[in-house]
Amino acid sequence: MKREELVEVLIQEFDRNGDGVLSRGEFQELVKYLIGEHGIRISSRIFDQFDHNHDNAMSREELMELIDEYWL
Repeated sequence: MKREELVEVLIQEFDRNGDGVLSRGEFQELVKYLIGEHGIRISSRIFDQFDHNHDNAMSREELMELIDEYWL
């Protein structure tokens, strides 16, 4: 699966309010799904690292950068 397809699947699955981005809470749910409960503690640091414009949302572009960095 290409990373663009992966991003679309992740957004579709975890974007609960349908705004096209992952809020901090939605991102926490994604991290919890991927690495379990202990991931909640690190999810805020990861979110802050990749939320470059500090709009408290993970855009498709920011999520693609995260995938590139962590090879999800």
